[in-house]
Amino acid sequence: MLLVATSAGALSAQVSPGGEPAAVGAVTLSGSVVQEGTGFPVPYSTVKLQPLGRERFADQRGAFVYYAVAPGEYQVQVRMLGYLPVDTTIRVHANVPVSLKVTMIRIPTSLEEVQVSAPPRRCIFPDEQGYVEDPELSAVLEEAKKNAQREQLLRRTYPFEYRLVQSHETVDLGDSTRSLKFDTVTFRSDDSWRYRKGRVVSDDRNRIFGEVRLMRLPTLADLADRHFLTAHCFKYAGVLEEEGGPVHRIDFSPDSGVIAPDVEGSIYIDSATYLIRRAQFRLTRGGSVKPAILGMEVTTTYREILPNVALFDVINSVQPLGALRPGGNKVVFREVQQLHSYRFLYGGPPGTADGHKWIPASKRDARELAREDSAGPMRGPSEIGPVGPPPH
Repeated sequence: MLLVATSAGALSAQVSPGGEPAAVGAVTLSGSVVQEGTGFPVPYSTVKLQPLGRERFADQRGAFVYYAVAPGEYQVQVRMLGYLPVDTTIRVHANVPVSLKVTMIRIPTSLEEVQVSAPPRRCIFPDEQGYVEDPELSAVLEEAKKNAQREQLLRRTYPFEYRLVQSHETVDLGDSTRSLKFDTVTFRSDDSWRYRKGRVVSDDRNRIFGEVRLMRLPTLADLADRHFLTAHCFKYAGVLEEEGGPVHRIDFSPDSGVIAPDVEGSIYIDSATYLIRRAQFRLTRGGSVKPAILGMEVTTTYREILPNVALFDVINSVQPLGALRPGGNKVVFREVQQLHSYRFLYGGPPGTADGHKWIPASKRDARELAREDSAGPMRGPSEIGPVGPPPH
């Protein structure tokens, strides 16, 4: 379901990679991230020190620290949703501690004026660096990538495990009879699956069900992956009014030359904070596999677990199955996966509680969500949808 986890702490003391002693003359590099004009801190911005590759969230006060930094030249890369990126080169001298103040500038707000009624736009394929010519699309797509990179950082640097409460409902469209089951499962954030063109549907083995066929839809993190970006064209669809406020919408479609199953869909980003609200995914070319997979849709909604740090909240999926037996009625399978709780394995981001206690994610559970969905249409499509049981 989610991905990579490698051990690392929060903003605490660090040694050189592999636990080796610090280099001769190594120093502490500290800094703060603030907003231009106001000087207010920009909490939970991401800071990367290159070429070391060390990346962290700043804390609630926008502060960050790197220990045991050897003398030499480094690039400090700072990113935050809704702000222009900052890249600065510094020189570290032996035994001379470094203190930085990074000032970030809000991105232009002219995107608020763009509406869906604007002239139709082309669907554009990004280049290897994720660049597109459409300026509005470029700005919002870059914010979508930042959301993806922040989720990647959360999983990689602060590995966690999480519990999902799931409801599995089969609905007979002829007589409206329903079969509804619930279960709770625990996953770690170290699922290493990555999107690869033409490999969305695959065979797998489940410890309970044996050989099954799984459809692994891309996750938010794939929006930062060049393999996904260059295999899909993107189109800015303007600002939409939704419950909770206006959102930017980006639509995407797979390369028309892909004849294997892939995905299309939409991404919805808050127009004020640029935090992802939800993502929709629909399976394409599902008829190219046997038996066919038609009409599979998944919607993932997100919630903040820390300021401007989002994690998936609810995953809704719907799949028409046709008739399960000769002469039978058509059947629809619906699944709701609700994030129940999570805990960090080796220390969480700045501001999270110490220890390895489970943190409740929501007061609502899959039973309540399933009842809501039974009373009305599904909300649409997003992250991961198994054709068969969920991955173990």
